[in-house]
Order: sequence, then C-alpha cells, then structure tokens
Amino acid sequence: MRQHQVVFLPSGRSGQVEAGTTLLAAARILNESIETICGGKATCGKCRVKILEGKNSDSKIKSGMAHLSPVSDEEKHFADRRGLKPDERLACQAKILGDVAVFVPEESRVGKLVVCKGAGERTIDVDPAVRNYFIKLSSPGLDDQTGDWDRLCAGIEKQLDLEKLTIDFHVLQTLSSVLRKGDWEVTVTIRDTKEVIGVEPGDVPKTYGLAVDIGTTSVAGYLCDLETGGVIATGSMINPQVKFGEDVITRIAYPQNHPDGLFEMNQVILSGLNRMAKDVTKKAGISSSDISEAVLVGNTAMHHILLNLDVEPLGKVPFTPSINRSVNVKARDMGLDILPSANVYLLPIEAGFVGADNVGVLIAEEPYNQDEMLLIIDIGTNGELVLGNRKQLLSTSCATGPAFEGANIKFGMRATPGAIDRVRIDPETRDVRFTVIGKTEWNTDLPKEKIQAKGICGSGIIDAVAEMFSSGIIKKNGSMDKTLNSLRLKTGTNGKTEFVIAHADETEIGQDITVTQADVRAIQLAKAALYAGAQMMMQRLKIEKPDKVVLAGAFGSVIDKKRALAIGMFPDCGLDNVYAVGNAAGDGARIALLNKDKRVEADRIAREVEYIELTAEPGFQEAFVQATQF
Repeated sequence: MRQHQVVFLPSGRSGQVEAGTTLLAAARILNESIETICGGKATCGKCRVKILEGKNSDSKIKSGMAHLSPVSDEEKHFADRRGLKPDERLACQAKILGDVAVFVPEESRVGKLVVCKGAGERTIDVDPAVRNYFIKLSSPGLDDQTGDWDRLCAGIEKQLDLEKLTIDFHVLQTLSSVLRKGDWEVTVTIRDTKEVIGVEPGDVPKTYGLAVDIGTTSVAGYLCDLETGGVIATGSMINPQVKFGEDVITRIAYPQNHPDGLFEMNQVILSGLNRMAKDVTKKAGISSSDISEAVLVGNTAMHHILLNLDVEPLGKVPFTPSINRSVNVKARDMGLDILPSANVYLLPIEAGFVGADNVGVLIAEEPYNQDEMLLIIDIGTNGELVLGNRKQLLSTSCATGPAFEGANIKFGMRATPGAIDRVRIDPETRDVRFTVIGKTEWNTDLPKEKIQAKGICGSGIIDAVAEMFSSGIIKKNGSMDKTLNSLRLKTGTNGKTEFVIAHADETEIGQDITVTQADVRAIQLAKAALYAGAQMMMQRLKIEKPDKVVLAGAFGSVIDKKRALAIGMFPDCGLDNVYAVGNAAGDGARIALLNKDKRVEADRIAREVEYIELTAEPGFQEAFVQATQF
C-alpha cells in the first residue's frame, strides 16, 4: 500500500504511514501524544489539530488540507456544536491521503497526569500467602542417593512441618544447580504452604510483593515487604489504554471495530505494568524478579482486558462478566515480568460494572463489620457506590460519564500541570480567583504571564459550578442568569452564554477559559447519576440518609467536599461526617497481598453484596431528573 510522510510539530516527530491512516493512528505509531477522550468518536474535540499549508522549513514537505480525507459527517456535527476553524481537523477523523504537516496545539497534547494514589495509613495484620524459609540439607552420597526434590521435601517437612508440597516446574528445572551452588543451604519461597515457587542459594530473608490498582485513567503500584508489611516503593502512571478511549464503554467497544483490539489493549497495559515493576524495584535496589507475588484490582472491564477475556458481553444487557470469583494465575502465563513462578491474584468482581476495585474498597473500609450506615462512593468515569452495614450491603454503579475528569467540558483537561483545580467567586462582584496545578499561588497573586492556565480539570469544574451557583450566576435548574451585570458573562461562538474563569492573558492557550451552559449540564447529569443512585439504595434500606459518606479514590481526595455537597453530588449527612480515604481500592489490594485470610473474606463479601441495576429500578428516572437540580 502507498505510504505518505507525516510530520507532527512542534515535536518534530515524523515518519511514513499507510494511506488511509487517521492522524490519530499515525500519532500513536510515531509516539506523538495527542489527547483523545472519546475514543475517536469525534465528540470530545480534544484531538483538534492544525493542518499546515504549503512547504515550510520545519516540515520539509509540501503539506495541505487537500492531502486529507474530506470532512466527515461526525466532524461537521462537532463543528456545528463547538466550531472548527478552516485550518483545523479532528485527528481521529482526518485520514492521510498525501504528505502532511500537523501542528498539535498545547491544549491537544497529553500532559503528565498528576496521580494522587499514595498508600493509605492502615494497620494490617501481616500474614502473607508467600514466605521465605532458610533450609539446611545434608549432602547426597553413595550411601544416600535421594533425589534432590525429595531431599528438599524431607528437609522442609523436618524443619517446617510442611507436607505434601508441590514444586513449580520451572523451579524444578534449576533446582539441582541451585542446591549445589548454595552448598545445600538454600532459601525456599513457599506459596500458601503448598507450592515451592522459588529456591535461592544461601539465606535470603526478604521477600517482596506488588499490589496494583488498575484504574481507567491511572494506575498505582505499591511494592511491599511481605515480612514487615511496609511499603518499600510506590509507582504511578497514566493508564496507557487511554489512547483507546477515556471511559470504560469506549474500551469495551474498541475490539468490536478492531479485530485485534482486545489483544492490543491487553499488551499495552501489560507493558505498562512491567515498566512499573521495573521502576519500583529499581527504587528499592532489587530486581523485578524478586517480586514473589502480585495482587491486582480494577473495574470489571480493566480486569477482563488484563486477562484477555472477552469484553463484548460487558457492553450488552445483562452485562455478564466472564467470571465473578477471584483468579490465580502464574506471572509467566499472564506476561507479567516478575518472578516467573509467582502467583498473580485478582480479587473477585461483583457485577458487570462493579469490579475487583470495589471489592478492594470493601475489605479496606469493612462496612460489613460496622453498625453505622456507610455510603461509600468511588467517583470516576463510572461511579461505584456501596451502602450498608453489618446487616445488609447494597452496591450499584452509575454512568457519571467523564465530566468529573474534565472530559465533555469545553476547556476540560486531565489533572496535569496548567489545569485550573480550584476556583473561588466573589458573590458580590463575581470576580474570580483560581489556582492551577503546579503553582500554589492564586492567580491574583501572580503576574498574568506567569499563570499559564491551559484548561480546567475535574476538581476545578466542580468548584466552578458550585461557586457559580452560590454566587447566583446559575439558577437552581442550572441555567445561567443572563440578566446579571457581569463582564465575565459573554456569548460564545455558538451563541450560548459562557462565564469566563480565566481571561486570555492569564492562559497559555491564548483564549478565555470559560464554563459553558453545556459544561454545567454535563456536571448536572454526572452528579445527578450519583445522587439518584444513592437515593435508590437508601429507599431499599428504608433510611433517609447515611450516617457517614466515604469518598474513595484519587478524585475523592482532591475535590472540595463542601462544594461537592453544595451541588448535590451525594446525600447530606453533615459535613463532618463526609471524609476521603484516598485510594481505598489500592489499599484493598495491599491488604489482600499482606493477609491471605482477607482473600477468603473478599470472596465471601463479593457474593454477599446485593447489586442493584439502576436502569431496572422503579423510580430511578424520576429521581435522576429531580437530582439534576442544584
């Protein structure tokens, strides 16, 4: 097939790609970072790029709009809603038909995500499934020709009182050389008192495990000492699957349009996990092969993609997963570059849209051991909720959409440097103060050229909408009050009213960063889904409000709970009874890594939780509509 040259600026990345390749696909091939949130559906507009015309010194090729496919119907629809300049195209839609030079504007580039997924302060009873034991053996001779494995079994039985052990086949293949190298003094690594998964010469007291929370947007890993339970090193990264789409639904749909899509997403996340394993062990001064066990959690879609399980049923009623119970698999079989014989344990999942990450939250917070009625909310592109106590537990999920993560917002972006993350509006003057990620000062305390705002992230948009409501800029129904005398209220290119958060001279993108009427509606729909979901569960349990609201996940840790409560994201039980617990899913993975009994508990609780399908719940639609009000 014919090839064409494509050049991305200002990075200068270039190469030959096949004719008919989209600009977005070409960017992936050439490692150019172009933002994509909707997965190529031309709805988010984050992949907007500028096409250079003619021949210039940067690209060294003759470029032009004529070298791309005609504007698609999807692009026309987007342009009608949001506008496209004559020299702009959506990278997900424009197909390469000739040499082309593409300028990627700042707002379309993927920045380094600020991941807030540190290990929580929790007391954990350390009783891991994997332990190291130092064993001394007698050497063989003409009077004792016992086989090496049998000799090791006899030594283990005598010194540890463990019987009927098995040995990993790959470990057996190197056993003889290791025993002789250690002069018959070795350290054996035993899993669950049943299987020898490692033998090393000499006394090796330390053994390590890795707990990982695979989120839709970000991934966090915790390298732990399995003897002490301490966290030795942590690592985090943006989930590399985001290039296939921001939300779960988009990734579930990806394999339907790409024959090797599931395998492609599987390999991408495995490659990311392997990089993380190398990074955290390098910090600790050890090798990734020193990791003797891994425990992983994630929502049901992330779980299935990691295991290369068919995700198509997850996108169709009744949203049936391939497996509910927990999974144990050898690291080498999965493709995880740790000790090849290591066991990888994945917590059980509850339902199609309530996964192992939610079970991790459950064993971390233990609502099933408490008398108080807890409402636990993990806020993300897919909101997961748990309500109950020791008597009964309910769970549900609601499609909040990616608005809380800055998607479907005109100037929305991920939580990367330059994103507006806090907003305050004077109720009298409607003057705005804001901060951006990477700077601690308010914009009013900085020279305008030093502010360099690029957009607004999830915590910032919640702040902005809450402040706009409390200062009277938006009404109870969410519409903007056009009668207000404020210079910050302006008419956008589509004729709709917008409110200016950052003026153009305070930004890096050279234009006003605004909150539009459509942005407000997106937040209304997202917060209404959470509130209505909680309301349906409260009706089931016949309670008027929970005793406590627990905000789980990285997003729950950074939002302003007062302002989240003000817009009605969750039921009001008193501000003092609302608290964030950080990455509870990751903590749950860590707990399961360090205490094998918690795995039994996880399997039990995952089956005891009653899952509510909101779409089939009487009264949900009415509750949802009512919950859109501020």
